[in-house]
Amino acid sequence: MDYLQIFKSIGYEAAIHGGFITIKIINRQMKTLYSILILTAMAGLSGCKKFLDEKSNKKLVVPTTVADLQTLMDDRSFINEKEPSAGIVASDDFYMNTADWLSLTEVARNLFVWEPNAYATGAGNNWVALYSQIYSANVVLDNIEDVKDKQARFTEWKNVKGQALFLRARCYANLLHTWAMPYDATTANNDMGVPLRLDVNFNVPSVRASVALGYQQVLADLRSAAGLLPAQPLHPIRPAKAAAYALLARTFLSMNLTDSCLYYTEKALALKNNLMNYNGDVGMNAAGATYSFSRFNPEVIYDSFIPVPAALSKGMILAEIYNSYHANDLRKTLYHRSSTTIGNFKGTYTGGASVFNGIATDELYLMKAECLARKGDKDNSLKTLDDLLIKRFKTGTYIPLTASTAEQALEIIMQERRKELVFRGLRWLDVRRLNKMGANIVMKRTLDREYVLQPNELKYALPIPEDIVTISGIPQNPR
Repeated sequence: MDYLQIFKSIGYEAAIHGGFITIKIINRQMKTLYSILILTAMAGLSGCKKFLDEKSNKKLVVPTTVADLQTLMDDRSFINEKEPSAGIVASDDFYMNTADWLSLTEVARNLFVWEPNAYATGAGNNWVALYSQIYSANVVLDNIEDVKDKQARFTEWKNVKGQALFLRARCYANLLHTWAMPYDATTANNDMGVPLRLDVNFNVPSVRASVALGYQQVLADLRSAAGLLPAQPLHPIRPAKAAAYALLARTFLSMNLTDSCLYYTEKALALKNNLMNYNGDVGMNAAGATYSFSRFNPEVIYDSFIPVPAALSKGMILAEIYNSYHANDLRKTLYHRSSTTIGNFKGTYTGGASVFNGIATDELYLMKAECLARKGDKDNSLKTLDDLLIKRFKTGTYIPLTASTAEQALEIIMQERRKELVFRGLRWLDVRRLNKMGANIVMKRTLDREYVLQPNELKYALPIPEDIVTISGIPQNPR
Protein backbone atom coordinates (compact mmCIF):
# COMPACT_ATOMS: atom_id res chain seq x y z
CA MET A 1 0.00 0.00 0.00
CA ASP A 2 1.39 3.45 -0.95
CA TYR A 3 0.73 5.44 2.23
CA LEU A 4 2.39 8.54 0.81
CA GLN A 5 -0.10 8.73 -2.03
CA ILE A 6 -3.04 8.19 0.34
CA PHE A 7 -1.99 11.12 2.54
CA LYS A 8 -1.39 13.34 -0.48
CA SER A 9 -4.75 12.44 -2.01
CA ILE A 10 -6.59 13.81 1.05
CA GLY A 11 -4.73 17.10 1.18
CA TYR A 12 -1.62 16.33 3.24
CA GLU A 13 2.03 16.80 2.45
CA ALA A 14 3.87 13.64 3.40
CA ALA A 15 7.38 12.27 3.42
CA ILE A 16 9.25 9.34 4.86
CA HIS A 17 11.99 10.27 7.31
CA GLY A 18 14.20 7.59 8.83
CA GLY A 19 11.60 5.00 7.84
CA PHE A 20 8.47 6.67 9.31
CA ILE A 21 5.91 8.95 7.71
CA THR A 22 5.68 12.61 8.69
CA ILE A 23 2.72 14.65 7.46
CA LYS A 24 1.57 18.27 7.44
CA ILE A 25 -1.35 20.07 5.87
CA ILE A 26 -0.47 21.75 2.60
CA ASN A 27 -0.20 25.56 2.79
CA ARG A 28 -0.24 25.53 6.59
CA GLN A 29 2.63 26.49 8.87
CA MET A 30 4.96 23.90 10.33
CA LYS A 31 3.01 24.20 13.59
CA THR A 32 0.69 21.48 12.32
CA LEU A 33 3.58 19.03 12.18
CA TYR A 34 4.49 19.83 15.76
CA SER A 35 0.93 19.39 17.00
CA ILE A 36 0.95 15.82 15.68
CA LEU A 37 4.21 15.04 17.43
CA ILE A 38 3.23 16.61 20.75
CA LEU A 39 -0.13 14.89 20.96
CA THR A 40 1.53 11.57 20.17
CA ALA A 41 4.09 12.10 22.90
CA MET A 42 1.46 13.02 25.49
CA ALA A 43 -0.43 9.83 24.78
CA GLY A 44 2.62 7.85 25.88
CA LEU A 45 3.30 9.95 28.95
CA SER A 46 0.58 8.50 31.15
CA GLY A 47 2.72 5.48 32.09
CA CYS A 48 5.41 7.81 33.41
CA LYS A 49 3.30 9.46 36.14
CA LYS A 50 4.61 7.11 38.80
CA PHE A 51 8.16 8.31 38.06
CA LEU A 52 7.71 12.03 37.39
CA ASP A 53 5.00 14.20 38.83
CA GLU A 54 4.57 16.32 35.71
CA LYS A 55 1.24 17.96 34.96
CA SER A 56 0.49 18.08 31.25
CA ASN A 57 -2.14 20.15 29.49
CA LYS A 58 -3.48 17.89 26.76
CA LYS A 59 -5.08 20.83 24.98
CA LEU A 60 -1.66 22.08 23.89
CA VAL A 61 -1.03 21.67 20.18
CA VAL A 62 2.03 23.88 19.67
CA PRO A 63 5.27 23.71 21.70
CA THR A 64 5.44 27.23 23.10
CA THR A 65 6.80 26.58 26.60
CA VAL A 66 9.65 24.69 28.24
CA ALA A 67 7.08 22.30 29.72
CA ASP A 68 5.78 21.44 26.25
CA LEU A 69 9.25 20.38 25.14
CA GLN A 70 9.93 18.52 28.40
CA THR A 71 6.84 16.46 27.67
CA LEU A 72 8.49 15.11 24.54
CA MET A 73 11.61 14.16 26.47
CA ASP A 74 9.60 12.44 29.23
CA ASP A 75 7.95 9.90 26.93
CA ARG A 76 9.50 6.97 28.80
CA SER A 77 8.06 4.13 26.70
CA PHE A 78 9.24 5.79 23.49
CA ILE A 79 12.66 7.08 24.56
CA ASN A 80 13.93 4.80 27.34
CA GLU A 81 12.45 1.42 26.48
CA LYS A 82 13.11 0.81 22.78
CA GLU A 83 16.86 0.25 22.66
CA PRO A 84 18.37 -1.86 19.84
CA SER A 85 18.99 -5.54 20.60
CA ALA A 86 21.85 -6.23 18.16
CA GLY A 87 24.55 -5.80 20.79
CA ILE A 88 23.14 -8.79 22.64
CA VAL A 89 21.81 -11.05 19.88
CA ALA A 90 24.85 -10.79 17.60
CA SER A 91 27.46 -11.15 20.36
CA ASP A 92 29.19 -14.28 21.60
CA ASP A 93 28.06 -14.51 25.24
CA PHE A 94 25.50 -17.24 24.57
CA TYR A 95 24.63 -20.02 22.17
CA MET A 96 21.53 -21.84 20.94
CA ASN A 97 20.73 -25.33 19.78
CA THR A 98 19.52 -25.76 16.22
CA ALA A 99 15.90 -26.51 17.13
CA ASP A 100 15.52 -23.32 19.19
CA TRP A 101 17.28 -21.29 16.53
CA LEU A 102 14.93 -22.62 13.83
CA SER A 103 11.93 -21.68 15.99
CA LEU A 104 12.86 -17.99 15.71
CA THR A 105 11.61 -15.67 12.99
CA GLU A 106 13.72 -15.46 9.86
CA VAL A 107 14.89 -11.99 10.88
CA ALA A 108 16.02 -13.18 14.33
CA ARG A 109 17.75 -16.23 12.85
CA ASN A 110 19.67 -14.04 10.41
CA LEU A 111 20.77 -11.60 13.09
CA PHE A 112 22.10 -14.44 15.25
CA VAL A 113 24.32 -15.71 12.42
CA TRP A 114 25.24 -12.29 10.93
CA GLU A 115 23.43 -12.91 7.64
CA PRO A 116 21.62 -10.41 5.35
CA ASN A 117 18.05 -9.35 6.10
CA ALA A 118 18.86 -9.20 9.80
CA TYR A 119 16.33 -6.41 10.38
CA ALA A 120 12.63 -6.45 9.67
CA THR A 121 11.06 -3.92 7.37
CA GLY A 122 8.30 -1.64 8.58
CA ALA A 123 7.77 0.47 11.67
CA GLY A 124 8.98 -2.06 14.22
CA ASN A 125 12.68 -2.23 13.47
CA ASN A 126 15.47 -0.62 15.47
CA TRP A 127 16.52 1.77 12.68
CA VAL A 128 13.08 3.36 12.65
CA ALA A 129 12.89 3.53 16.44
CA LEU A 130 16.22 5.33 16.71
CA TYR A 131 15.49 7.85 13.96
CA SER A 132 12.07 8.48 15.47
CA GLN A 133 13.79 9.37 18.76
CA ILE A 134 16.24 11.60 16.88
CA TYR A 135 13.28 13.36 15.30
CA SER A 136 11.80 14.10 18.73
CA ALA A 137 15.15 15.45 19.88
CA ASN A 138 15.31 17.67 16.80
CA VAL A 139 11.79 18.98 17.42
CA VAL A 140 12.99 20.17 20.83
CA LEU A 141 16.21 21.65 19.47
CA ASP A 142 14.43 23.41 16.60
CA ASN A 143 11.96 25.07 18.99
CA ILE A 144 14.01 25.58 22.13
CA GLU A 145 15.21 29.10 21.32
CA ASP A 146 11.70 30.42 20.66
CA VAL A 147 9.74 29.28 23.71
CA LYS A 148 8.08 32.17 25.49
CA ASP A 149 9.30 31.36 29.00
CA LYS A 150 12.99 30.83 28.24
CA GLN A 151 14.20 33.52 30.65
CA ALA A 152 11.64 32.81 33.38
CA ARG A 153 12.52 29.12 33.42
CA PHE A 154 16.11 29.27 32.26
CA THR A 155 17.33 26.41 34.48
CA GLU A 156 14.62 24.10 33.15
CA TRP A 157 15.28 25.42 29.63
CA LYS A 158 18.93 24.38 29.83
CA ASN A 159 17.94 21.01 31.22
CA VAL A 160 15.53 20.09 28.42
CA LYS A 161 17.96 21.28 25.75
CA GLY A 162 20.65 19.12 27.32
CA GLN A 163 18.30 16.14 27.39
CA ALA A 164 17.57 16.51 23.68
CA LEU A 165 21.27 16.71 22.81
CA PHE A 166 21.99 13.66 24.97
CA LEU A 167 19.16 11.71 23.33
CA ARG A 168 20.33 12.56 19.82
CA ALA A 169 23.92 11.59 20.68
CA ARG A 170 22.87 8.31 22.28
CA CYS A 171 20.79 7.38 19.24
CA TYR A 172 23.59 8.17 16.81
CA ALA A 173 26.06 6.20 18.93
CA ASN A 174 23.71 3.20 18.79
CA LEU A 175 23.30 3.61 15.04
CA LEU A 176 27.05 3.80 14.46
CA HIS A 177 27.74 0.76 16.65
CA THR A 178 25.15 -1.25 14.72
CA TRP A 179 25.20 -0.11 11.07
CA ALA A 180 28.69 1.27 10.57
CA MET A 181 32.10 -0.38 10.74
CA PRO A 182 34.10 0.06 13.96
CA TYR A 183 35.91 3.35 14.33
CA ASP A 184 39.38 3.34 12.77
CA ALA A 185 41.22 6.65 12.70
CA THR A 186 42.99 5.68 9.48
CA THR A 187 39.78 4.99 7.52
CA ALA A 188 37.00 6.84 9.40
CA ASN A 189 36.90 9.73 6.94
CA ASN A 190 36.03 7.32 4.13
CA ASP A 191 34.03 4.61 5.93
CA MET A 192 30.26 4.87 5.50
CA GLY A 193 28.46 5.95 8.65
CA VAL A 194 24.76 6.76 9.00
CA PRO A 195 22.58 9.68 7.85
CA LEU A 196 22.88 12.67 10.20
CA ARG A 197 19.48 14.34 10.55
CA LEU A 198 20.05 17.51 12.58
CA ASP A 199 16.70 19.26 12.15
CA VAL A 200 13.07 18.42 11.34
CA ASN A 201 13.23 19.36 7.64
CA PHE A 202 12.25 16.07 6.03
CA ASN A 203 12.65 17.54 2.54
CA VAL A 204 16.44 17.27 2.81
CA PRO A 205 17.51 13.90 1.32
CA SER A 206 19.20 11.40 3.60
CA VAL A 207 22.82 10.66 2.80
CA ARG A 208 25.29 8.51 4.69
CA ALA A 209 27.84 10.69 6.44
CA SER A 210 31.29 9.29 7.12
CA VAL A 211 32.05 7.40 10.31
CA ALA A 212 34.33 10.28 11.32
CA LEU A 213 31.54 12.85 10.98
CA GLY A 214 29.15 10.59 12.88
CA TYR A 215 31.43 10.29 15.87
CA GLN A 216 32.22 14.00 15.76
CA GLN A 217 28.49 14.72 15.98
CA VAL A 218 28.03 12.34 18.93
CA LEU A 219 30.92 13.92 20.82
CA ALA A 220 29.82 17.48 20.06
CA ASP A 221 26.24 16.81 21.21
CA LEU A 222 27.42 15.13 24.41
CA ARG A 223 29.86 17.90 25.29
CA SER A 224 27.12 20.47 24.79
CA ALA A 225 24.69 18.35 26.82
CA ALA A 226 27.16 18.05 29.69
CA GLY A 227 27.39 21.83 29.90
CA LEU A 228 23.62 22.20 30.12
CA LEU A 229 22.42 19.29 32.25
CA PRO A 230 22.13 19.48 36.04
CA ALA A 231 24.53 17.68 38.35
CA GLN A 232 21.74 15.36 39.52
CA PRO A 233 18.66 14.19 37.59
CA LEU A 234 15.11 14.53 38.85
CA HIS A 235 14.84 10.82 38.02
CA PRO A 236 17.09 8.24 36.24
CA ILE A 237 14.85 8.22 33.16
CA ARG A 238 16.31 11.69 32.55
CA PRO A 239 20.02 12.17 31.92
CA ALA A 240 22.18 14.48 34.03
CA LYS A 241 25.86 15.44 33.82
CA ALA A 242 27.15 12.04 34.96
CA ALA A 243 25.21 10.33 32.17
CA ALA A 244 26.67 12.67 29.55
CA TYR A 245 30.20 12.19 30.89
CA ALA A 246 29.74 8.41 31.04
CA LEU A 247 28.45 8.25 27.48
CA LEU A 248 31.38 10.37 26.35
CA ALA A 249 33.69 7.89 28.07
CA ARG A 250 31.94 4.92 26.42
CA THR A 251 32.14 6.61 23.02
CA PHE A 252 35.86 7.31 23.39
CA LEU A 253 36.33 3.70 24.55
CA SER A 254 34.67 2.51 21.33
CA MET A 255 37.14 4.71 19.43
CA ASN A 256 40.09 3.24 21.39
CA LEU A 257 41.05 6.70 22.71
CA THR A 258 42.23 5.80 26.20
CA ASP A 259 43.15 9.21 27.60
CA SER A 260 39.82 10.78 26.66
CA CYS A 261 37.88 7.78 27.99
CA LEU A 262 39.69 8.01 31.32
CA TYR A 263 39.16 11.78 31.54
CA TYR A 264 35.38 11.54 31.20
CA THR A 265 35.14 8.42 33.33
CA GLU A 266 36.77 10.33 36.19
CA LYS A 267 34.37 13.24 35.69
CA ALA A 268 31.39 10.88 35.85
CA LEU A 269 32.69 9.11 38.95
CA ALA A 270 33.20 12.45 40.68
CA LEU A 271 29.44 12.91 40.47
CA LYS A 272 28.27 9.34 41.13
CA ASN A 273 30.42 6.42 42.30
CA ASN A 274 28.27 4.34 44.64
CA LEU A 275 28.19 0.55 44.27
CA MET A 276 25.75 -1.97 45.70
CA ASN A 277 27.08 -4.59 48.08
CA TYR A 278 25.74 -7.80 46.58
CA ASN A 279 25.61 -9.38 50.05
CA GLY A 280 22.41 -7.42 50.55
CA ASP A 281 21.90 -3.73 49.95
CA VAL A 282 19.39 -1.14 48.89
CA GLY A 283 18.46 -1.94 45.31
CA MET A 284 18.62 -5.72 45.71
CA ASN A 285 15.57 -7.94 45.84
CA ALA A 286 15.03 -10.66 48.45
CA ALA A 287 16.92 -13.93 48.08
CA GLY A 288 15.16 -16.24 45.64
CA ALA A 289 13.40 -13.43 43.78
CA THR A 290 12.79 -13.91 40.08
CA TYR A 291 15.05 -10.93 39.37
CA SER A 292 17.95 -10.04 41.64
CA PHE A 293 17.88 -6.26 41.37
CA SER A 294 15.25 -3.55 41.46
CA ARG A 295 14.78 -0.97 38.77
CA PHE A 296 16.42 2.41 39.44
CA ASN A 297 18.80 0.82 41.93
CA PRO A 298 21.61 3.00 43.40
CA GLU A 299 24.10 2.11 40.64
CA VAL A 300 21.85 3.33 37.81
CA ILE A 301 23.01 6.62 36.29
CA TYR A 302 20.66 6.54 33.31
CA ASP A 303 17.82 4.07 32.84
CA SER A 304 17.15 2.47 29.45
CA PHE A 305 16.45 -1.06 28.36
CA ILE A 306 15.87 -3.53 25.57
CA PRO A 307 12.70 -5.63 25.36
CA VAL A 308 13.98 -9.18 25.91
CA PRO A 309 15.12 -10.67 22.57
CA ALA A 310 13.57 -14.05 21.76
CA ALA A 311 17.02 -15.43 20.92
CA LEU A 312 18.33 -14.62 24.40
CA SER A 313 15.34 -16.13 26.19
CA LYS A 314 15.96 -19.39 24.30
CA GLY A 315 19.73 -19.20 24.71
CA MET A 316 22.28 -20.86 26.96
CA ILE A 317 25.17 -19.17 28.72
CA LEU A 318 28.61 -20.14 27.51
CA ALA A 319 30.30 -22.57 29.91
CA GLU A 320 33.52 -20.55 29.74
CA ILE A 321 31.68 -17.52 31.17
CA TYR A 322 29.65 -19.34 33.81
CA ASN A 323 32.63 -21.34 35.05
CA SER A 324 34.81 -18.24 35.24
CA TYR A 325 32.95 -16.96 38.34
CA HIS A 326 34.68 -17.89 41.62
CA ALA A 327 32.66 -20.02 44.04
CA ASN A 328 32.43 -17.02 46.39
CA ASP A 329 31.45 -14.63 43.59
CA LEU A 330 27.80 -13.73 44.21
CA ARG A 331 27.28 -12.82 40.57
CA LYS A 332 27.25 -16.51 39.68
CA THR A 333 23.83 -16.99 41.28
CA LEU A 334 22.54 -13.41 41.18
CA TYR A 335 23.06 -13.16 37.41
CA HIS A 336 22.51 -16.71 36.18
CA ARG A 337 19.53 -19.01 36.68
CA SER A 338 21.60 -22.13 36.00
CA SER A 339 24.84 -23.22 34.39
CA THR A 340 23.06 -23.34 31.02
CA THR A 341 19.59 -21.82 30.65
CA ILE A 342 19.33 -18.05 30.43
CA GLY A 343 15.59 -17.56 30.02
CA ASN A 344 14.74 -14.04 31.12
CA PHE A 345 18.13 -12.84 32.35
CA LYS A 346 18.09 -12.71 36.14
CA GLY A 347 20.83 -10.12 36.58
CA THR A 348 19.24 -7.23 34.69
CA TYR A 349 18.97 -3.85 36.41
CA THR A 350 15.43 -3.32 35.09
CA GLY A 351 13.64 -5.26 37.84
CA GLY A 352 11.85 -7.35 35.20
CA ALA A 353 12.32 -9.31 32.00
CA SER A 354 13.64 -6.43 29.91
CA VAL A 355 17.41 -6.20 29.58
CA PHE A 356 19.16 -3.18 31.10
CA ASN A 357 21.49 -1.41 28.67
CA GLY A 358 21.59 1.99 30.33
CA ILE A 359 24.52 3.48 32.21
CA ALA A 360 25.57 2.32 35.67
CA THR A 361 28.50 2.97 37.98
CA ASP A 362 29.97 -0.54 37.66
CA GLU A 363 30.71 0.18 34.00
CA LEU A 364 32.57 3.32 35.04
CA TYR A 365 34.83 1.39 37.42
CA LEU A 366 35.63 -1.10 34.66
CA MET A 367 36.40 1.63 32.13
CA LYS A 368 38.66 3.39 34.63
CA ALA A 369 40.50 0.16 35.46
CA GLU A 370 40.98 -0.70 31.79
CA CYS A 371 42.26 2.75 30.88
CA LEU A 372 44.72 2.81 33.78
CA ALA A 373 46.07 -0.60 32.79
CA ARG A 374 46.47 0.50 29.17
CA LYS A 375 48.44 3.49 30.43
CA GLY A 376 50.75 1.18 32.40
CA ASP A 377 49.40 2.01 35.87
CA LYS A 378 49.13 -1.57 37.10
CA ASP A 379 48.60 -0.90 40.80
CA ASN A 380 45.85 1.69 40.47
CA SER A 381 44.08 -0.30 37.76
CA LEU A 382 43.84 -3.32 40.07
CA LYS A 383 42.89 -1.14 43.04
CA THR A 384 39.97 0.24 41.01
CA LEU A 385 38.88 -3.28 40.10
CA ASP A 386 39.22 -4.38 43.73
CA ASP A 387 36.87 -1.57 44.77
CA LEU A 388 34.23 -3.10 42.51
CA LEU A 389 34.79 -6.79 43.12
CA ILE A 390 34.86 -6.65 46.92
CA LYS A 391 31.18 -5.65 46.66
CA ARG A 392 30.47 -8.71 44.49
CA PHE A 393 32.01 -11.44 46.68
CA LYS A 394 30.66 -13.04 49.85
CA THR A 395 31.65 -10.93 52.84
CA GLY A 396 35.16 -11.64 54.05
CA THR A 397 36.16 -13.90 51.14
CA TYR A 398 37.58 -11.48 48.60
CA ILE A 399 41.35 -11.54 48.08
CA PRO A 400 42.82 -8.44 46.37
CA LEU A 401 44.12 -9.08 42.87
CA THR A 402 47.77 -9.18 41.90
CA ALA A 403 49.59 -9.05 38.59
CA SER A 404 53.23 -8.87 37.56
CA THR A 405 52.69 -6.44 34.70
CA ALA A 406 50.15 -3.95 33.40
CA GLU A 407 49.46 -6.37 30.55
CA GLN A 408 48.51 -9.11 33.02
CA ALA A 409 46.34 -6.64 34.93
CA LEU A 410 44.59 -5.68 31.68
CA GLU A 411 43.83 -9.32 30.92
CA ILE A 412 42.22 -9.74 34.35
CA ILE A 413 40.21 -6.53 33.92
CA MET A 414 38.86 -7.59 30.53
CA GLN A 415 37.77 -10.94 31.95
CA GLU A 416 35.94 -9.16 34.76
CA ARG A 417 34.37 -6.71 32.34
CA ARG A 418 32.81 -9.56 30.42
CA LYS A 419 31.52 -11.22 33.60
CA GLU A 420 30.16 -8.02 35.17
CA LEU A 421 28.56 -6.52 32.05
CA VAL A 422 27.17 -9.72 30.55
CA PHE A 423 23.96 -9.03 28.60
CA ARG A 424 24.23 -5.25 28.89
CA GLY A 425 24.45 -4.84 25.10
CA LEU A 426 28.14 -3.91 25.33
CA ARG A 427 29.85 -7.11 24.18
CA TRP A 428 29.25 -6.29 20.48
CA LEU A 429 30.90 -2.90 21.00
CA ASP A 430 33.78 -4.57 22.85
CA VAL A 431 34.51 -7.18 20.20
CA ARG A 432 34.47 -4.51 17.49
CA ARG A 433 36.93 -2.21 19.29
CA LEU A 434 39.17 -4.98 20.64
CA ASN A 435 39.61 -6.56 17.23
CA LYS A 436 40.71 -3.16 15.92
CA MET A 437 43.46 -3.40 18.55
CA GLY A 438 44.50 -6.86 17.38
CA ALA A 439 42.58 -9.07 19.83
CA ASN A 440 41.71 -11.50 17.01
CA ILE A 441 38.34 -12.53 18.49
CA VAL A 442 36.58 -14.99 16.18
CA MET A 443 32.87 -15.55 16.81
CA LYS A 444 31.27 -18.85 15.80
CA ARG A 445 27.80 -20.41 15.77
CA THR A 446 27.40 -24.18 15.43
CA LEU A 447 23.88 -24.89 14.19
CA ASP A 448 22.77 -26.57 10.96
CA ARG A 449 26.31 -25.69 9.89
CA GLU A 450 29.10 -23.57 11.28
CA TYR A 451 28.80 -19.80 10.92
CA VAL A 452 31.96 -17.75 11.49
CA LEU A 453 32.52 -14.03 11.94
CA GLN A 454 36.16 -13.15 11.43
CA PRO A 455 37.83 -10.11 13.08
CA ASN A 456 37.07 -6.79 11.35
CA GLU A 457 34.88 -8.50 8.74
CA LEU A 458 32.41 -6.32 6.82
CA LYS A 459 29.56 -8.08 8.63
CA TYR A 460 30.36 -6.03 11.74
CA ALA A 461 28.22 -3.37 10.05
CA LEU A 462 24.82 -5.05 10.08
CA PRO A 463 22.57 -4.79 7.01
CA ILE A 464 20.28 -1.74 6.89
CA PRO A 465 16.58 -2.68 6.58
CA GLU A 466 15.87 -3.14 2.88
CA ASP A 467 12.83 -0.86 2.81
CA ILE A 468 14.97 1.98 4.17
CA VAL A 469 17.51 1.42 1.41
CA THR A 470 14.76 1.33 -1.23
CA ILE A 471 12.93 4.42 0.00
CA SER A 472 15.91 6.62 0.77
CA GLY A 473 18.35 5.46 -1.88
CA ILE A 474 21.21 5.24 0.62
CA PRO A 475 23.77 2.51 -0.12
CA GLN A 476 23.45 -0.83 1.66
CA ASN A 477 26.33 -2.12 3.75
CA PRO A 478 28.49 -4.49 1.69
CA ARG A 479 28.81 -8.09 2.87
